[in-house]
Amino acid sequence: MALAGAQSRETQVLDGGHECYNDGDIVAFSETENAVNQMTNSSQVSGQGNKVINIGPHSTVTIFDGTSDEPSTGPNIDSPSEDFPLAQCQDSLKSYFKSRLSYLHPLAWNETFTMKIEDIFTTVDLVSRTQQGGNIERRALPSTVDALTARLNCPQPRRILIEGNAGIGKTTEVSKLAFDWAEGRSPVLEKYDLVFPIALRTVGESQSLTECIFDQLLPEDVPFQESDVETYLKGNDRVLIILDGFDEWARHEEHDVTKLLTGKVLRDCCLLVTTRPSHTPQLQSLMCPDTQVEITGFSQDNIRTYVHRFFTGDEAKAAALVSQMDSSLIPTGILATPILLLLTCMMWEEKQDLVFGGRIFPLYDELISFTIRRHCVRNNIVSDQGIPDNIRDALLCAGALAFNGLLENNLVYSKGDVAKYCGEDSLQELVLLGILHRQESPSRLNPSAQFSFSHKTMQEYFAGLYFAKRLQDETTEKSILNTYLTTAQSVRDLENVIMFACAKLGREADVILAHLVKLHQEEVEHLSDTSSGGYPHYMEYFLYSKCRIAGNEGEFFSPSKLAFFHLQTYMEIALLCFYESGCLSQVENIFLIKCVIHFSNVGPHVYNALEHVLKNIPPRSLRNVTTLRLMGTTDCFVSPVIDCLRMMNLSELDLYRACLGGHDPNTGPCARLAQQLPYLTSLRKLVLCLNNLFCSDLLVLLPSLKMLVDLEWLNLFGNKLAGCGKEISELPCSLRNLKVLNVYECKLSLDDVLQIGKGIILFTSLFYIDTFL
Repeated sequence: MALAGAQSRETQVLDGGHECYNDGDIVAFSETENAVNQMTNSSQVSGQGNKVINIGPHSTVTIFDGTSDEPSTGPNIDSPSEDFPLAQCQDSLKSYFKSRLSYLHPLAWNETFTMKIEDIFTTVDLVSRTQQGGNIERRALPSTVDALTARLNCPQPRRILIEGNAGIGKTTEVSKLAFDWAEGRSPVLEKYDLVFPIALRTVGESQSLTECIFDQLLPEDVPFQESDVETYLKGNDRVLIILDGFDEWARHEEHDVTKLLTGKVLRDCCLLVTTRPSHTPQLQSLMCPDTQVEITGFSQDNIRTYVHRFFTGDEAKAAALVSQMDSSLIPTGILATPILLLLTCMMWEEKQDLVFGGRIFPLYDELISFTIRRHCVRNNIVSDQGIPDNIRDALLCAGALAFNGLLENNLVYSKGDVAKYCGEDSLQELVLLGILHRQESPSRLNPSAQFSFSHKTMQEYFAGLYFAKRLQDETTEKSILNTYLTTAQSVRDLENVIMFACAKLGREADVILAHLVKLHQEEVEHLSDTSSGGYPHYMEYFLYSKCRIAGNEGEFFSPSKLAFFHLQTYMEIALLCFYESGCLSQVENIFLIKCVIHFSNVGPHVYNALEHVLKNIPPRSLRNVTTLRLMGTTDCFVSPVIDCLRMMNLSELDLYRACLGGHDPNTGPCARLAQQLPYLTSLRKLVLCLNNLFCSDLLVLLPSLKMLVDLEWLNLFGNKLAGCGKEISELPCSLRNLKVLNVYECKLSLDDVLQIGKGIILFTSLFYIDTFL
């Protein structure tokens, strides 16, 4: 209920001398019936939930529920925002957004290189789930703004969670949203009178929410106080608050930000929060979002479009780079990250003989070399020994600063913070190189010089180099690992740092990988048993449990789903460490210990790494794998791994929602799967649910499926197999051990079902068939 007046009971005189008795949510008008009708027509706030109740021959009670559908033309009844200078606040915010957010400066070493914010584009997926957390559905959105629009299952989005990997463009999307509001470019954003984007990385431990707003967004001379903003925000559903970078914030239980997330304050304001996926479960538990959006970065077509735009006027250079990318980088998925794609284009502009692989670390290494070369050329610095000594010293300082900052969850440094690890000369060198970005504090009340790495992934890169260097001392390596990587959670917190360290160490990364195996045995291995308790294995794909129902203070995540999340996250980190380092001696001790390989909802980079690992471990070890589950992708990323199936002795293959259908019947994933299936002579269970398989795809698979004579379970649920009744009916004749055939919701006609029925009626071993017209 929206309050229509002050909380205390009081009498006010309205136009025409009418008295209004205000008591909480109820406003009672006492007058003659004609006067009541006139007042109802002229001053009642319209809205779907409003109620006018007759309580006597000459009296009514009007209850205002929710927000007005149209501007009120009558008298304002003690509105809490009546005296707030809204227009001036809007002007201040819009002026700030237009001046500071209209252009991006993605390269810290080159302030002249800018990009218009309106030219930024990326891929955004809306991730929707049922209240129970299952039945996940993904669909593309034109932009992040569209997450704020009404949907059938969410008519008024109020709590929006946006997740995305490091460097994928979360902060850019937030900036664009604020800029579009300021420019009036989006009808969706017109419903918000005010938009407050707050960078959590700069929020102080003792700052209130309104102090953050004044500190980061408003000038000193605004004609209102913090208390005025605080009063205006209460009960106001026309305000959008954006908290950017939950993963970069050191959480404090009694902080206003925590109270805002948990709904203890400002429940009527619309809240949008961004985070990395590693912090999604924690954030979901706090804010219980009604809308979840994932920024997936550039699609493969986006990447090619971006390259041609970057090299406008030089089509030959663009075509050459796209050709290189198509054969190496694009399939790995690492260029879905906008900042990496931009830097790749920058390097290619200078040097067209670059050779790209599928690993991230060499790309960062080449970038730093590129930065140093550029700096030396511009400043006429010549060195016979490669990197000049002063720059080498500065880079070492950057590593110590980066590593210790991440341990303290510190991404923004004061000059005093930097001085603990860097002398004045090294600091100056890092700023000139563009590795550290010098900026004035976003605090308009306490301006001071601050320093940060150009991007958090760059900080993690330097921290990884520093960590690797410290581990090269054999006398202290174990104590260092036991100090910083004490638990599986600490591994998850420093995942990119560990990956970069492994890549730097290469074959010597065994010291880290052995430690990861130790933690896996102590804390992670048993989760593979916990995560499957009570759930069909294909339901483990859904990582998140139901949100809290009103009045229910129970757990947000079931233990099994949380266990699965922790298990998979750890396995992803380990896999990327093996891949980036090229050191595979410990692979069997993590991935093959249970004879199961299981990944859900991961991107192409993980599948690229998995393919590499599978093709480079001893074949005898790979024969021990009996279960392979690769589930839930937004594109057919599993294709490279499909080519490895014949090397395994699989009894179960689960390709649930793996986007197998609708591709080239001769070279696509179905054709590749058809080539592998005849080698899987021990296969008992095959899951191909929700793969967008058409009848043409099934025809490609059918000859190979008929060769799986020991198959007991075939699940085709949720595909588009209309007209395939005859083909499906032929399967039981070949698959004499088949016990379960699931063709539920496959768009089958009555004739299809009857044909399937005729095909199975003679085979008593088939005890269960699930279908739906």
